[in-house]
Amino acid sequence: MTSMGPTATRILIVDDTPANIELLLGALEDEYELSFATSGRQALTLLQQAPLPDLILLDVMMPEMDGYELNALLQQEPATRSIPVIFITAKTDIQSETRALSEGAVDFIHKPINTEVLRARVRVHTMLRQRTLALQQSLQETQQTQQTQERLRILSMAIEQSPTSVVITDVDARIEYVNPHFCEESGYSAAEAIGQNPRVLNSGLTDPAVFVEMWRYLTEGKTWKGELINRRKSGEIYWEEAHIAPVRDSLGIIRHYVAVKLDITVQKQAHERIAHLAHHDLLTNLPNRLLFFDRVNQSLAHAQRQGSRLAVMYIDLDKFKPINDRCGHAAGDFVLQQVARRLESCVRHSDTVGRIGGDEFVVLLPDITTPERVLQVAEKIRQALKRPIKFGDQLFEISSSIGIALYPDHGDTVDQLTISADRAMYHAKEGGRDQVILYQPQLV
Repeated sequence: MTSMGPTATRILIVDDTPANIELLLGALEDEYELSFATSGRQALTLLQQAPLPDLILLDVMMPEMDGYELNALLQQEPATRSIPVIFITAKTDIQSETRALSEGAVDFIHKPINTEVLRARVRVHTMLRQRTLALQQSLQETQQTQQTQERLRILSMAIEQSPTSVVITDVDARIEYVNPHFCEESGYSAAEAIGQNPRVLNSGLTDPAVFVEMWRYLTEGKTWKGELINRRKSGEIYWEEAHIAPVRDSLGIIRHYVAVKLDITVQKQAHERIAHLAHHDLLTNLPNRLLFFDRVNQSLAHAQRQGSRLAVMYIDLDKFKPINDRCGHAAGDFVLQQVARRLESCVRHSDTVGRIGGDEFVVLLPDITTPERVLQVAEKIRQALKRPIKFGDQLFEISSSIGIALYPDHGDTVDQLTISADRAMYHAKEGGRDQVILYQPQLV
């Protein structure tokens, strides 16, 4: 085998006569990479080894397997079917040439071989082979380009019509693309958004730690997922679930960031509403038993750390049951709602008013100074609840019995304080109602 380098055209010579092989090698070795086989079987063995030749010079008359038989086998295999074959033979009859060409040969060279004719024919067919391969590669690349363009067209259409916001930025976080849904969601047009930093949407309500985590993920080449509180161009606040991923080039360098964001404001509001309902009284919207005593626990822990005082009040409405019995639950519900609003108006924002039963209310006063101050608040409440409540053309008059327990005077646990306040309220009711009682040990 002779070698002309990795880019030379490869030719396989198949001939059972050494003199013919020597002649062909001598005529072609300066221009081509040559190999030879002395039989059809040997040629098939060589053809199973890569790389395949670009042209085959095939003797017709050979023992065991002649050129026609070998060519027929080559035509059956996809790997060798396209290799051009030139028959070389001493036969000069028209029938032999016709058979050769009809069975897939590209040319027919007669013996004795004219080396100039040989070189010319080989040169023509290798050139045609190269052009054919180039054309096939060009067609394949064109097809791949068309397929790529089609995929890009489909992807672009999907992004343009996506019901989620899509934002693409460069590596410095300057916006390069936004889809129509982003414009609809944010209120910014594409022209207004492109060139801006996504912080144009920042409401200032997202925890800064979220952005620190986000950029840590992105600069490490990881995808980040999280929730952002953003602000529309109109000033309206909304929640988004964001999926942000880095985009690398062929060298693995991050060149862009792609964010896909879903508006979850409705879901957030629903969750907040559910959480609120779980901790608030449906009728009055006051903290329910669970939330109220959780705040008592927190205030008690604070008081124990700071050495401060707090008060718990139990309030039971007097003369409320007849309202429900005579006028129905609509009237009773209205009265309870009015009681709740009056209670809230009598205390500080740092205090807590709750409803823990039908007509039972509670008040938490953290960070109190003196028992006298607590009694003043309780008296303010008692007077507020004595004012008549108008419902339609009816006027209802109620009063309240109020029991008070102080920390640390009347207990240092939630249970002790609530028991003390409840006992004081019971004595207020038993003692004639419409009065305030501060717990004393003798009330037990």
